[in-house]
Amino acid sequence: MGKVILTLFMKLPLLFKGLSAVFVSTLEAIVRSFDNIGYHVLHPFRAIRFTEVREFLSENATTISLIIILMILIYMTFSRRVN
Repeated sequence: MGKVILTLFMKLPLLFKGLSAVFVSTLEAIVRSFDNIGYHVLHPFRAIRFTEVREFLSENATTISLIIILMILIYMTFSRRVN
C-alpha cells in the first residue's frame, strides 16, 4: 500500500504539468479568438476608401451602434404587440 501511495505521489508533478499545458493551450485559443474578433470588427473601417467617411464612422461608432440597437429594440417591441 505504501508503494502505491509513493508511486502516485511521485507521478503527481507529471499530472500537474499536463493540466497546466492544457490550461495554457486553452487560454491561448481564447486570446486568439478575441484577436480575430478585433480584426473582423476593425477591418471594414480600414477598407473604406474615403478618409473623411472613415474618420466620421470611427469617431461616431458608439453613437451609430447605439442607434442601431435602439432601432432593433423598437422593432422587437412593436412586432410582439402585433402578434
